[in-house]
Amino acid sequence: MAAGPGTQPGPSARDVDRRDPKAVQVAYHDWEASTYDAKFGISYDEHVVAYAAERYRRGLGDVPVDGAVLELGGGTGFFTINLALAGLVAGDLHVSDISPGMLDVCRRNAEANGVAVTTQVGDAEELPYADDSFDLVIGHAFIHHLPVPGLAFREAFRVLRPGGRLLIAGEPTHWGDRISTLVKRTTWKAFMALTSLDRFADLRKPDAGHGGADAAIAALEHDVDLHTFHPDEVERMATIAGFTDVAVVTEELLSNWWGWGIRTIEGSMRDDARGARWATTAFRGYTALGKVDDVLTGFVPAGMFYNLIVSGTKPARGTGPVLDADHASR
Repeated sequence: MAAGPGTQPGPSARDVDRRDPKAVQVAYHDWEASTYDAKFGISYDEHVVAYAAERYRRGLGDVPVDGAVLELGGGTGFFTINLALAGLVAGDLHVSDISPGMLDVCRRNAEANGVAVTTQVGDAEELPYADDSFDLVIGHAFIHHLPVPGLAFREAFRVLRPGGRLLIAGEPTHWGDRISTLVKRTTWKAFMALTSLDRFADLRKPDAGHGGADAAIAALEHDVDLHTFHPDEVERMATIAGFTDVAVVTEELLSNWWGWGIRTIEGSMRDDARGARWATTAFRGYTALGKVDDVLTGFVPAGMFYNLIVSGTKPARGTGPVLDADHASR
């Protein structure tokens, strides 16, 4: 397993310039790296492997890629490692992220699961890789952190070999995100009201709702999510970058509301108060509602679902149109 240059910890909340969106991303994600997997229920068991594999199949089908694979904004390695465990990606696996702290955790996760990964600190809007280097570029929930998301599509196109594929999943839709925000706020208020009663007070973390010693850097969470997307604008960004066969699908409606409700409660509840059945109930609820969501896909407008998945292909011939920063932002 190899690590690229630039793996020293990034800035802290004390010295980060909040006017610099990328410095904010590094500071917050370096700080969050050690708790990120627990916060979002990331693991490398059969359930999460199946979840990652389903995102792949919804974008690219059942055909695995054995070659040079690059994940952009890969964080702690959730997508690449689980896809490798599912047998859908193999060969020369690379994970890039702007946060050195996230990549430190990624390397540990990869080693613990027997997956060989090369990590490289890098900006998805200006990748440190040569043209035509990869057979597949993937990403999960990262372009909404970028100042100019379209530049990531341009860079993905550049580093892909002719005929290479693109898959980006887990990006928030505009209306889906607005609805989930209401769910989170309502759940948090309900939990705080419930735990204000003496009978349930011991369920609440001591600092829930008040902030702790890391409150200053934790507050940067409100600055790292820069965008939500309408499905057609993501399709347009990929097309402008030069991709063909571009497809965008959306997913997670009721299952997303359930998931954010669970995460909101977990963020304020004492860990030892959840009990052994909590994780099982949470997962089964998500899975059951996901099946309902699949039925609702034919009736509910695509933009109401929370997550979108975009896929495309770099043409076997030609370089595609040149993308400038103005077009990339649209």
